[in-house]
Amino acid sequence: MTNNVDNYFKQAGSGTNNELVINGTVTSENNVGTVATGSTVVHTGDGTNMRATITVDTTLPAIAGGANLAVGKLLYTLPAGANLIKNAYMSLAITQTDGNIDADTPDVGIGTVIASGVVATLDGTATFENIVTGQTAADCDGTATVKTTAPTAGTALAIETGDAHTIHANVADGWAASGDAAALLTGTVIIDYTFAA
Repeated sequence: MTNNVDNYFKQAGSGTNNELVINGTVTSENNVGTVATGSTVVHTGDGTNMRATITVDTTLPAIAGGANLAVGKLLYTLPAGANLIKNAYMSLAITQTDGNIDADTPDVGIGTVIASGVVATLDGTATFENIVTGQTAADCDGTATVKTTAPTAGTALAIETGDAHTIHANVADGWAASGDAAALLTGTVIIDYTFAA
């Protein structure tokens, strides 16, 4: 037991500028964003090139049902300043709680602006899905919608100092009658970003 503990501490060391190095992985608390209520986050990176692994365990806003509607949920806010989003991954499941929308197949994506309005898909407003393009969910009964994205033609998504730094899970659909008061939203979202300045 002592040898295992000793080996752990030999492999763990202090980096610089609020960094911890464990088994060769640098975990920095410099230039990290803020996770929203209902989610947790683990940051890894060197303070410039960062990964935010967000565990989502929250609810969607109320869905009235019987009509087209887009809603969203804040997951994370990037650090102030200029950032480049290099890659993103989502595995998100919507689970009905009222027994009305379980067979619905909404458009699910990740964007810098929270979705809203009387629309059945996210593609009408680019910023509803500018991080992960909307994907068609299999259902609203707990099946995850999974998508990985990388920059088009090698160009990362630039989030300038004055731009929206928020990251939202967004959904849109022509919802079944009666909707859902608080459908569950669970899963994982990973954002790889570079803090530019």
